[in-house]
Amino acid sequence: YVEKGVHYLEAGQYDVALKDLEKATELDDDNSEACNALGVLYQQIDRPDEADRHFRKAIGLNPDNYGARNNYGRFLCKTGHAEEAFEQFRAVYGTRLYGQPWLPLTNAGLCAQSVGRMAEAERFLRRALEANPRFPPALLAMARLSRDMGQLLAARGFLERALSAAGSTAEALLLGIEIEMALGNRQAAAGYMATLTTRFPDATELMQARQRFGG
Repeated sequence: YVEKGVHYLEAGQYDVALKDLEKATELDDDNSEACNALGVLYQQIDRPDEADRHFRKAIGLNPDNYGARNNYGRFLCKTGHAEEAFEQFRAVYGTRLYGQPWLPLTNAGLCAQSVGRMAEAERFLRRALEANPRFPPALLAMARLSRDMGQLLAARGFLERALSAAGSTAEALLLGIEIEMALGNRQAAAGYMATLTTRFPDATELMQARQRFGG
């Protein structure tokens, strides 16, 4: 039931996911993974009190559930509790028992950036890329952070690495337009715009690009 619930959760079928995950907790109320998944689900459907309760229960049942700690950290940051979020991220990237430290490090970087702590964000993201140099979310976050800090050539480099690692996304293409326009390279910006128009004609990013830059 946990596996089914997570599958439906990832597919955005929240009603079916909720039934399966609730069934899982009926059968085993001490299942940390079921509680973690319920926390994510309740966060997705804007029920933060329920999300918080289930994340806390997941960690209480298994303090070594680092996936739950990472998810809870993201939730805490989005709900205005950055310091508590950093505590959760630190518990994950600070242990050798978790094999993907770039995940909490990237999330910590994004959290730091969201509260205006740019230097700290850069340190987290660079550590994430030291652990996994081709992790697209960290590369994209570094591209955006570099752009915001006025380091436009560095931003271009990180974006190109992100595109090489993961291919084009609407988010990355919009960032490419922004960076190239800031650099005064209208030809490169037009190339990104053409790709965005062709591959993602219904994306909100295309609407934003047209509103800001025309085309």
